Amino acid sequence: MKKYTIKILVVLLVLVQAAVIFGGCSLFPSEEEPEVPSLKTPKPVEYTFCTVRKGTLKSTVSGTGKVSSIFYTEQSFKQGGGKVKELHVTLGQYVEKGQPLVEIENADVEEKYLTAEIEYQKKLLENQTKSKQYKNGSISELEYHISELELKSAKLRYDDLKQAYEQTILYAEVSGKIVYINTKYTTGTATEIVGGDTIVAIDSEDPKFTFVLFERLSANGVEYTPTQFRVGEKLDLTLADDNGKAVSSAEPFKGEIVGTDAMIKDFQIELGQVVEKYYFCKMENPPEGIKHGDVVKYDYTEFIIEDCIIIPTSALYEFNGETFVYMLDASTNLKKEVPVQIGYRTSSQAQVLDGLKVGEIIIEG
Repeated sequence: MKKYTIKILVVLLVLVQAAVIFGGCSLFPSEEEPEVPSLKTPKPVEYTFCTVRKGTLKSTVSGTGKVSSIFYTEQSFKQGGGKVKELHVTLGQYVEKGQPLVEIENADVEEKYLTAEIEYQKKLLENQTKSKQYKNGSISELEYHISELELKSAKLRYDDLKQAYEQTILYAEVSGKIVYINTKYTTGTATEIVGGDTIVAIDSEDPKFTFVLFERLSANGVEYTPTQFRVGEKLDLTLADDNGKAVSSAEPFKGEIVGTDAMIKDFQIELGQVVEKYYFCKMENPPEGIKHGDVVKYDYTEFIIEDCIIIPTSALYEFNGETFVYMLDASTNLKKEVPVQIGYRTSSQAQVLDGLKVGEIIIEG
């Protein structure tokens, strides 16, 4: 019985081993297999395409300027000495020729001048009386001659003091607008006037010197005049408000770009002052009533190129000094670079000189 039991146990053991061999490790805990992610098809790259075409490329620039004189008369006292007693004008004021501008301290000169004027008037009346007396024989020729000499002497003294007095007042030599006042002498300081120093400057009203002066632009803190202008080019002009917006009721007129050198050569005169702006606009048949200080809007055509190959500027790329565009390769359907040579361009379009043909499809962005 015992042997029979042992046989049974041996058989069971053999069966267990066989089950382990054929079943692998199924009797033991098994590791979980990692989940394989499901495959997703990537989205295709989307491009914006455009067709290379022919057309007209045009660039127009707009801006503002002011009607101003490019010539002004510098007013100064011929002789030095004295301090400013009174300033009779203000900056921007319009003055007539002969109008007093500045007066310097002149109490002593004024007193002597008035005394000499009184003396001259007395001698004038005396001489008129002596002339009548001489004619009716009441006085001798000698007495009359002495009266004439006294009148002449009084007149000379009066004229000298009058000139000295008038030299203490600066009068406007021309009519126009006050564009400069020398504050070194006019701010109540104790500075004595230096002969020949400009005290006041007056714009000339002569139409020959009246131009549109362009507003100075600014970039990186540096001011400059518009550089797109070319001497001899024409501008479309319109009277504008202070914000630079064209007045709807104003009639447009033309202007021509001129340069400083050309103007001086044309005028053949010594300008009192040319403002420091290289470009000026000479107005042609300006509307009646336009005056100094008026704002003028200008439209300027930089260039017009007809029948040229055009692509969007946004399609251009630049690297290492070269310009190129992208298009799809027909065989691989991949993006490839195409070198191009570009001529004129605006903010939105560019002229293609070489590298593309009309009808080709390029990637815009």
